[in-house]
Amino acid sequence: MNSHDAQFILRARRPGERDAQDPLFAEALAEVEKDPRLKAWHEREQRTDAAIAAKFAEIAPPPELRAAILAGARASRPRAGGWKMAPWLAAAAAVAVLLTVTVVQLGRPAPPQGDALTAVALRELITAHGDHDAEPPALAALQIRLASAVGSFPERIELRPDDLRRQGCRAFRVGGREVFELCFRRDGIWYHLYVAPATGPDRGVSFESAGQFAAASWQRGAVAYALATDAGRAALQRLL
Repeated sequence: MNSHDAQFILRARRPGERDAQDPLFAEALAEVEKDPRLKAWHEREQRTDAAIAAKFAEIAPPPELRAAILAGARASRPRAGGWKMAPWLAAAAAVAVLLTVTVVQLGRPAPPQGDALTAVALRELITAHGDHDAEPPALAALQIRLASAVGSFPERIELRPDDLRRQGCRAFRVGGREVFELCFRRDGIWYHLYVAPATGPDRGVSFESAGQFAAASWQRGAVAYALATDAGRAALQRLL
């Protein structure tokens, strides 16, 4: 088992010690003790998961939800004016769907493209992104360029995965292929740009969101991009 395998397994680990005795998790945890960078990532992952779990624990279902579910189950056909999904439930469902899409994508041999990269970006931002690690010095100029770019990102930003790899950009694997991430701060807001090799025709910008988390993806040539933030869709649209 290498660090990439351990990272993939540990993304499914629940906060705390409930899974520590599971043989699969135990092997991955042993790998954590050998790799300081993997250990730091795992500690951030556990803190993030614990914070998300705590937020869900604070959610109180609306009192009318049970009656609405029972009424829907008894209905023999759809009726006009039916109940609407509560906002908290809609947000939870959106996160669940995005995580499912990402897990499915992880099992495919091809790199994520188009809308799939949007789901990957949201998944990383919601469940795996901890503190903003310092980027290698070689990337400082690129971060400044991203933070000060004028005009639409899809039209002004053109990056090559090979160049990012040589400069030591942070990367993780999806479907056996590398996805690179660049974090930059602009107008007091953190943005996360994901870059991956791609095939097929160019694609225009498509948006996805889950609560305050928002991401957009597009494709130009042999490169797919996704831009994500936890500052909401409006902040994202200002760059697109």
